[in-house]
Amino acid sequence: MQTPTEPPTLEDVADTRSDERVVLLDEVNFKWLLAGLGLWIDMARFQTDRSYANHYLALAEASDSRALQDCASFLRNQSVMSGR
Repeated sequence: MQTPTEPPTLEDVADTRSDERVVLLDEVNFKWLLAGLGLWIDMARFQTDRSYANHYLALAEASDSRALQDCASFLRNQSVMSGR
């Protein structure tokens, strides 16, 4: 017999929205850090095309910019990459 799932609490919803905002801010930061290196990225494609995203994440991880490396590492570890 299955147990009914509990509806999300307001706290759970707030945590999810907060997490989504953090990821969004990191995506924007990633885009502008790449732009600073002269690389333009299509964020809609980045979010949906794993091969495209991996290409830019690899470029970022190989860059001399520690901020860009950290941002790429964070994005690679997010559910954004595995879920989209």
